[in-house]
Amino acid sequence: MEKTNFFVYNNPMDEYKETSHNLIYKSTSDLAIYSAGYEECSPGYSYGPRIRSYHVIHFVLSGKGALHINQHVFQCQKGDVFIIPSGKVSFYQASSTDPWSYAWINFLGINSEMYIYQLMTSSNDIYVLHGLDTEKYKKCILEILSIFKNSTSSYFYANSILLRIMSYLYEDIGFQEKSWGKISIADEIKFYLDMKYSEKIRLQDVAKKFNVHPNYMTRIFHEKFNVSPKEYLMNLKLKKACRLLTTTELPVSTISSSLGFDDQMAFSKTFRKEYGMSPSDYRRNSRLSNIKPPE
Repeated sequence: MEKTNFFVYNNPMDEYKETSHNLIYKSTSDLAIYSAGYEECSPGYSYGPRIRSYHVIHFVLSGKGALHINQHVFQCQKGDVFIIPSGKVSFYQASSTDPWSYAWINFLGINSEMYIYQLMTSSNDIYVLHGLDTEKYKKCILEILSIFKNSTSSYFYANSILLRIMSYLYEDIGFQEKSWGKISIADEIKFYLDMKYSEKIRLQDVAKKFNVHPNYMTRIFHEKFNVSPKEYLMNLKLKKACRLLTTTELPVSTISSSLGFDDQMAFSKTFRKEYGMSPSDYRRNSRLSNIKPPE
């Protein structure tokens, strides 16, 4: 078990990493801690863009900052909790005038995606929970940071604190199993597409996952959101492509593959049909004209 105390960009940072069990063991457990930590950020300090293979929850203790994820930007402050699911590209940055401090905990496991899904669907902002007593969570994480022994008993101890934190979260958001189960299928499908848009998704497989006929899925989705699942998914991909073209130097081929397109040619053809120009021309024109990507 590894415990580190170090400085990053002059930021006081304390981190605990559980190393006595491998990722395979953790990923096949119900819920298993990966790491936890605390950091006081300097003005403008940023992290990412990065993709993680585990889920991340940050508890904002003071100050302000911004989370960039899934084309959205969330302004966070003390009392906010932001969630980053595994496999998602995220970037977050401290305010230049009032930088945040936060504690975090990372975990994985067979049922971890369901737990994350339940937390996220309990908030209108999906990735951010508001108005929580984050100091309570800081105490839990500082308790984890006090662990030094590399032993199975220490792993169980750290994991018990993770379970306590999850219990607090469910209690604080007032989670109700009965009401959660009544979320419409259309809402669940939309949330699933929001989470998985960067993958190669076949809508037939989405319908199968939710135990509905593809035609029925299309009908109820269109009735709720006035757009078909296919159109909604493609719009998500193209909006993300616009953001990546205007905010990064990534090659078009990399952007194409990262959004689940079969090849760069198919991506460019679809992009040109929607925006009337190639991805490369869009990047050049947006920078010359200082055009913001579509929301």
